Order: sequence, then C-alpha cells, then structure tokens
Amino acid sequence: MHQSHNETENNTPNQNDIESRIFKLGKEILNAPVKNQKSVFNKDWWYGQIMDWSMRNEAFKVSMFRFVDVLPTLGNSSEVAQHMKEYFTEGKTDGKLPSIFNFGVGVGSLAPGLMAAAVKKNVEQMAKMFITGERPKDAIPVLKKARNNNLAFTVDLLGEATLSEQEAQDYFNRYIELIEQLSADQKSFVRNEVLDTDSFGDIPAINVSVKLTSLYSQINVKDWDNTVETLKDRLRPILRSAIKNNVFLNLDMESYHYKDLTIDVFEQIISEDEFRQWPHFGIVMQAYLRESLADCKRMVDIAKRRETPFSIRLVKGAYWDYETIHAKQEGWPTPVYTNKMESDANFEDCTDVLLEGYPHLKLAVGSHNVRSICHAIVKAEALGIPKNGIELQMLYGMADQIKYTLIEKGYRVREYATVGELIPGMAYLVRRLLENTSNESFLKNKFADNVPTEDLMRAPKTHLVKSEAYIPDLIRFNNHPLYDFAKKDPRDRMHQALERVRAKLPIQSPVVIDNQILTTNETLSSVCPFDPSLVIGTFAKATNEQAEQAVQSAKQAGKDWSLKMIGERALVLNRLAEIIEKNRDDLIALEVFEVGKTWSEADGDITEAIDFLKYYARDILRVGVSERVGHVPGEVSLYHYRPRGVTAVIAPWNFPLAILTGMVSAAIVTGNTVVMKPAEQSTIIAWKLMEMLQEAGCPKGVVNFLPGLGEDVGAYLVDHKDVATISFTGSKAVGLDILNKASTVRPGQKSLKRCIIEMGGKNAVIIDSDADLDEAVAGVIYSAFAFQGQKCSAASRIVVLDSIYDRFLDRLVEAAKSLHVGPGSDPKSFYTAVIDEESQKRILSMIESAKSTSRMVFQGEVPPTGYYVPHTIFADVQPDADIAHQELFGPVLAVIRAKDIDEAIHIVNSVEYGLTGGIYSRSPNNIERARQEIEVGNLYINRSITGALVNRHPFGGYKMSGLGSKTGGPDYLKQYMEPRVSTENTMRRGFAPSEES
Repeated sequence: MHQSHNETENNTPNQNDIESRIFKLGKEILNAPVKNQKSVFNKDWWYGQIMDWSMRNEAFKVSMFRFVDVLPTLGNSSEVAQHMKEYFTEGKTDGKLPSIFNFGVGVGSLAPGLMAAAVKKNVEQMAKMFITGERPKDAIPVLKKARNNNLAFTVDLLGEATLSEQEAQDYFNRYIELIEQLSADQKSFVRNEVLDTDSFGDIPAINVSVKLTSLYSQINVKDWDNTVETLKDRLRPILRSAIKNNVFLNLDMESYHYKDLTIDVFEQIISEDEFRQWPHFGIVMQAYLRESLADCKRMVDIAKRRETPFSIRLVKGAYWDYETIHAKQEGWPTPVYTNKMESDANFEDCTDVLLEGYPHLKLAVGSHNVRSICHAIVKAEALGIPKNGIELQMLYGMADQIKYTLIEKGYRVREYATVGELIPGMAYLVRRLLENTSNESFLKNKFADNVPTEDLMRAPKTHLVKSEAYIPDLIRFNNHPLYDFAKKDPRDRMHQALERVRAKLPIQSPVVIDNQILTTNETLSSVCPFDPSLVIGTFAKATNEQAEQAVQSAKQAGKDWSLKMIGERALVLNRLAEIIEKNRDDLIALEVFEVGKTWSEADGDITEAIDFLKYYARDILRVGVSERVGHVPGEVSLYHYRPRGVTAVIAPWNFPLAILTGMVSAAIVTGNTVVMKPAEQSTIIAWKLMEMLQEAGCPKGVVNFLPGLGEDVGAYLVDHKDVATISFTGSKAVGLDILNKASTVRPGQKSLKRCIIEMGGKNAVIIDSDADLDEAVAGVIYSAFAFQGQKCSAASRIVVLDSIYDRFLDRLVEAAKSLHVGPGSDPKSFYTAVIDEESQKRILSMIESAKSTSRMVFQGEVPPTGYYVPHTIFADVQPDADIAHQELFGPVLAVIRAKDIDEAIHIVNSVEYGLTGGIYSRSPNNIERARQEIEVGNLYINRSITGALVNRHPFGGYKMSGLGSKTGGPDYLKQYMEPRVSTENTMRRGFAPSEES
C-alpha cells in the first residue's frame, strides 16, 4: 500500500537530480496546452479587463477593491452610482478608468443608474467565479460537475469571526446542515478511484473545512484554558456528525492571533479516546509564518504519538497584508516572512518535514505555485511515497489549467470551494483579487506577465535574501507595545503578578514633601471595586497645612530645577520609563485590583505612561531649545520658553498611572515643579508612581505627593497664590469650578494662573447606511462597554441611519448579550465593576430615569457583590433626552435613529461636549463630511473611538470637554511654559557678524 521512508532512503537521489526533475515536471505543467477554461487574466471577460486595470493602476486597484467590498450593502442602483462616482472620480484613480466605468460614473451616454446596475451584476458574476453558491444546495451542482471533471472538493462556509453567541450557534447549525446535506447527496456520486482512495485505502468523498472563530464569539486568548475547552465543546458535535456521515473535517487556520489556540484545540481533541482512531481529520499550516517550520515538526510528533494518521494542508497563507500591518501597528515582531522568496523557501522546508512524517501523517499541498507543487511531488517520489499518498489543493475559480494538467498526470486534485452569501463573501473575494493582482502572485507572473519558465521554476533558496522580523525604528518615537496575550509567557506572568500583588495588600501610602515621608492623624482607604471587602491600601489624608508645605517645597526646588539642562530633566523621565517597565506586571495587577481594570485595559494604561515619558523626553529636545526668528542683519532674535513655576496636578482615577504620569512628566521636563494630588480611588497606584520617581533620581521638592480629598487639599492648591499652573482631568463640574476659582487673583499672586483642563464627553458614533456591520458592532461594543464605559472617550450615543437601523440594533443587542461580566482579575471578563458605590448608585438611578422616556432593549446580568452596573442599551432615544445629553460615565448606550447623514451630524453636534466621536462608513464623501463637520477633538473613522495612543492620536477636546490642549501631541509641553523673545542689537559702529548678514 505504501512504502516507508526507511525502505527508500538509500536510493534517494541527490539534490541536483531532484532539482532537475522539479524543473522538468514544472516545464511540462507550464507548457501544457491551454484548455478552454475561464481565467481572471482573460481580457475577453469583464473581470479580466478589471484585473488588467488593477495590475496597471494602483490607485484604480485600491478604489476598485474598496468598491467591491461595499457593493453588496448598497440597496439600489442610485446608491451604486453614487458610490461609483465617489470611488472613481475626484482624482482617486489618476484620471484613468476602463470604458465601462466612464459610463458608470456618468461620463457616457447611458444613464448612470443603468450602468451601475450592470457593474453590480458583473461584480456579482465575478464573485461567482470564486464562490460556488449561497447555500449548500446551490453548490451541489457545481461540486458534482467538478467531480465529473475528476476534481475533488473541500467546502468552506464564508464568514469569519462571529460577534455574538447567536451568530456562533447559527454557524454551528450551518456546519451540521452542510455535512448532512452533502453527505445525503454523495450517494449520487460516481465512485472515482483517484478521488476516493489514497495510499491508506478509501477516503470520504465529502470534505468540509471549519473555522474555529465562527463557533465561539467570545474567544479570549487571556482566558486560554477555558477558551480551548469551549471550542472543543463546540467542535465535538461537528466532528461526531462528520464521523457518522463519513465526512473529512479540516480545521482551517486563520490569523496569527489564533494560530497557537487552533493548534492546541486540534491536538487535544484528536487525542481524545472518542476521536483518536478517526483518520479523516486535518489542520492547516501556513508557510508564510516564521514559526511554521517548528509547528510542522510539532505536528509530526503529535501524529507519531496518536498513531492514527491525520492530514496537514500546507498553504502559503492568505492574511499577509493584515499580519504585516497589524504587527507594525502593535509594535510586535512581524510573524510572517516579508519577502516572497523566504515564504517559498519555507514552504519547501515545511513540505520536506511533513513528507518525512509519512505515513504518520498525510500531506495536502495547497498552492498555485507550480515550483512548490513540483517540489512536493518530486520529494514524495524520492521518499517512496506513492502518487496517491499526497494530495494537491487549489482554490475554486483559479489555476484551472494547472489543475487539469495535474489531473491528467494522475494526481488527486482538490478544490477549496466556498459557500455563502455575497456580503460575508466580499472579504474572501477581495483576498482573491489581491492575490491575483499582487506582483508576487505566481499565477499573475505566469499568465499575465509571461515570466519565463526558467525564472518561475528557480529554487527559492538560490536567490534568497533573508528579512528580519519587523523592528521598530529606534530613531523615531515608537509606542511601547502591549502584551500579546496570545503568547503563553505574558499570561503566566500576569497570573503570578496577581497572586504576588494580592499577597502584599493592603499597602500604606504617606504624604511626601521634599522627599520626606509624613504621616497624618486621619487616613482613608481604597477598596477593590469588584470585591469591596478587599482593602487595597490606606493612605494619609493630607491637611491644608501640609498642602502649604508642599507648595513652598515645590517653589523652593524650582529655583534650581528650572535651570537644569533639558537633557538632565529628560534623563529623569527616561529612567522612570525604564523603572515602570521593570515593574510593569505588578503595576498591571495593582490597577486590576484598585480601579477594576481588566488585564488588557490595565496593560494599556501602564504602556501609555511609558509612552508619555519617552515622548515628552524626546519632545523637550525640540521645543526646549531657542529658535532664531526674524533673520535680518545686525539683529538676533531668539524665541524660547521658560517654565511657569509650581504646577498643581489633580488627576483622575480612570487612567490612574497614564494620565497622572503624563501631567507630572510634562510639568517637570519643562522645568516646573509639582504638587501631585491623586484621585482618592487610585491613590495607591499614585503612591507607587511617587516611589518610582524617587528611584529615578527626581530631586527633592520637584514632585511632592499630597493624597487626600479633592474638596480639601485640591481646592487649597487651586486657590494658592504661588500655584502658577493647574493641570486637571475630571468632571465638567469640577473643571468649571477650577476655571472660575483660577480666574480670581489672590493677594500676593504674581502671575495669572493657567489651566490645562480636560473634562468629560458625550461621545457619539455614526453608523452610515453602507457601514461594515461586522466592524461597526464590534467597535461600538468595545467603545461603549470596555472598562465599564468609564473612559472619557467612551461611546454613549450611537446615531444610526434609518436604512440600517434595525439590522444594526439586532446585532448590537446579540453581541451585548454575549459579553462576560465578572472580576477584573478573571481573564474571562470583558468588563467588571464601576469604581465605587457612589458611581454605581448614580448610574443605576439614571438608567431607571431613562426607562420612562426611552425603550430599554437590553440589560445584562451582573454578579451579586461588588459595584457592578449591568450594561444597558436604550433604543429609539430622542436626541434631546437626558440620556442623550448627560454624561453617564458607565456602561449605558443610547441608540438614536437619523433619516440621513445631515441629521446624523446635527445630532452628534447637538450636545455641549466635543471630546471624541466616530463614524463607520464606506462613503468617501460622508467620511470627508465627518472630518470637516463633526465637532470633536478626536474623530475616529471605521474603528473604535477609545484607545488614543501617544503621538499617533494626540488627545483632547473642546467645547465643554476642555480647553483644546492635546496630550501626547506636539504642542502639549508648551502649555506648561511661557514663550519669551530676546532681541539683541549685534551691530557695533556699523559692523555686524558676517553670519547674520
């Protein structure tokens, strides 16, 4: 039946012989007579012309693929025509269009609507080149035809990650239906020895591919073990159905984020007693991943332990653009090879490893690259693996000439065939179009560019240039990367840190003035929001006398600190950044306990603190040096800044380290001194910052630590004559009170106070009629409910256009139902308790009040103890309702209907706040209108509206949200300084230095 590797190893040909045979076979395949099959590169077809234009014009390609992406959501021809105009005119395609598009955008004599309908029909026909049908019954005739042409198939349901457990259940049901329906129809299949047997015997005629992300909407890599168990629970009934109906089941590989999770699920489930004897199960390996060779070796080991063979589908990988972009955005090493030759070479290395694992596992080569295919065939022959011991797989709708040539040579060829509706199918279609138009596409190189066979068949290792995993530019500022909790190490470290920090509680926090530890008669306590019985720490309740001492200490220290070289001040910030990074895990854990953040939210706060320090340490080198202005002979005018003096930093609890660190570091790096008044609810975290400042070498008196009540020592600092600057983040009421008090000049006051104030928001997101609902629902859920809606940037209003309102609301509610609420220390939790009992009562009262004016469509369930507030959604909210105007600072969402984009923008702007906002739209015109017309400091387009990053998204609002200064931006440090100009007359007796003239 099959020959072992050991029987043939002495007869294995050398590498030169293998290369010769690879080239010979490849030449035969590439030079085979062209059959009469459709091809995306055939310019006689509409889509062939579009592909040709896309390959020649990058601007057209971008517009075309974005247009294809939005097309299924457009309800009528006028909408299609409007989007065609927006995508293909106004300079978006370099003024060049195929003739059919000139008609479509109104250039020709045909009515734009008629032409738009024709374009939509043609795009739908193009999609059908790659998608076999909307339902299994639609696909069956296509699959039967393929078998009649000696092509096997594997069927994949279109669609990727689900947003709710209802959607996951729907996908589960569809998989069961797919298996049963295809199985029932296979009775009519004519047996085909090539397709229905391999070197081990009979194989199922039905082959189905499954994506894990479609089965569970709450996949959470932080909660690794529970997620694996849930996925196995969802997968077992599908696998049982496959066994019962004699169907091969293949586990698809998706983005890198889920790679290790998918492998763990696969390894565990195939090792269970119920399934370990079933050979017709497989998994995908992606050769463009740098870790794939090690993963393939792991698969061989698993197969040997299991004893019953399983299959590996080896593919290059379909998410290269996403993986490279995402890694750079996160500051993580790029998980994929960044040039084609490396991927091709690794594909061959992985092929060798998997072939050498025969007969413990079976290889299916998923590739259109004839070089890769021939390498696998020749290597299999060299190892004595029979022709039916491997399988060749290609995508439905592509590489037909290659498929049929291989069939004629007696190989089993299987098509990867997709089934599903057009809207979820667009992501798949766009990936196929990107693949076909990529300069690195083998099919494009062969059939469009006519690259010589010698070049196509050259071994990738002969001209391999190694690329490095992405390393951030060390010259420019780069945001500190978050933890990738898909990796085991940070997960393990977080569990250890939570145990370590909890064991140290409660923590005592004093007053610190002039680097001296001071105590007070009265103390206050900080407790855990999700477990109020857990005391995080006790802290000194500073007195007004101590506040006076702190101001005088800061004033005295400023005399020396303000004269320090800017590099020396910046050095303190850089040292502090290193110390925070060293203590990162414990600081994350402390935030989890003290303010009720989840792991990821706490990690984001710690890394943002590091970002502020590194950014301001760099930026002072730019803004802190003198700049010559005027440039006329005989005169030198220097524009420069000087510190303002004592700064009162009054910080919030919701970003307890990041915002506090940002305000303190901006003040001291510009030469000011600080009295730091933290929020009562997060004082222990602030105390840790004070300790780390001292460790970083911050001189005595430069930062003084004053815990206590805002209405006591906070008010004292605001009124103090020697406080030159007040930096505050918090509520509108307190912010306005500070502004009012700061405007009063006190006896002995020598300068007007400057207020750097960021207040609240009533932030809105517009959902346009053409929005991608997968992205919109996920983005709104995160923006509204992450950290219990306690971010000043959180979404609390969603303005939805009428035509999409009901669909959006249904999916939003289902997604909200699926969220897990629990302790912040539990990695499963999406959100946890609000900060304190006062906030809990206030938000619950506002929810009750809103029930009388708006329709509550959802309210979640919460644990019985802790300061929890159930996440709540109100629909059909009137724009002037209290819930649509008042800041809630909790997990409550108002959904408002708008008839069109004009009304939507008007509703967004109708509130007094102007902090953040967003829009989900695929209309270039409406996106531009949002940029110009929405009155917010930070506008986010087609993404969540929270999570601003230092330098990338300088943050701050206007109207009643603040004074317009942007933290983490190029003008923020200037808020803490006064500009000065010194002008010197350099002309003496009619003579001036030559360099000035």
